Amino acid sequence: MTTNILAPFANVEESFQFYVNGRIFEMNENEIEEVESSNNMALNNAIRAFESFEFSNDTIKWFHGPTKFIYDLTEGNFKHNTMLIEGNTFSTHVITSGLVRYNEKQTAELFESLPTILENFVSLDFTACYEGNNTTVDLFKTENSVYVSRFNKETKIAKFFKASNANEALEYVTEQTGESALEFLTGMLEGETAKLAERNKTNKTYESMIAFLKDQKGLLAESDRDDAFIKGAESLINEEIKEWEGKIESTGL
Repeated sequence: MTTNILAPFANVEESFQFYVNGRIFEMNENEIEEVESSNNMALNNAIRAFESFEFSNDTIKWFHGPTKFIYDLTEGNFKHNTMLIEGNTFSTHVITSGLVRYNEKQTAELFESLPTILENFVSLDFTACYEGNNTTVDLFKTENSVYVSRFNKETKIAKFFKASNANEALEYVTEQTGESALEFLTGMLEGETAKLAERNKTNKTYESMIAFLKDQKGLLAESDRDDAFIKGAESLINEEIKEWEGKIESTGL
């Protein structure tokens, strides 16, 4: 599961459009629909950049053959590999130096425009992506509904629909990808599935505590194992881990 997905987006009158996994969607209040294309230039430029360059937390990279161009999000500057590009604009520099051919000027100018189009990117906290069986399924949560977008990489067949409820969306994700959307849909599920989701959420908390305790135990392992205090602390941690593991077992998951 991938959540908080970075996506190109743009405000369009009283709604907004966003781009996920090769398709454009429009949200108006709490309703979502798929649209064939967008007339919004800002969104289209953001989509081109997203498909042309590699985005990470602190840099955006353009891999041009053996050459790597970098836009440093922290410093706000452009680099050719590790060399800072100064003086000329980015596109002028790479074209006049022969690093990029003139017929690729538009891509160079798009890379140069990154500082101005970054405002057309957003992290979608209402979206989750699941992949498996050569299929991608994206879920979009609104206040009371779940929308499902599926794409089969082999058949190239796409599908988009509003699930009748969260339970249907959960079953569809598992059926298509073999993955579970239980965690993402917690709070929207009904019946026994809702209880299962709550137990799963509780287990995640327990597992986080166990992971923390094991980290502490690892730190103790670097100390003098013959020291009485260290031995006592390690024993207490082992007891705590056993207790939390017992709680997980008691949930029946």
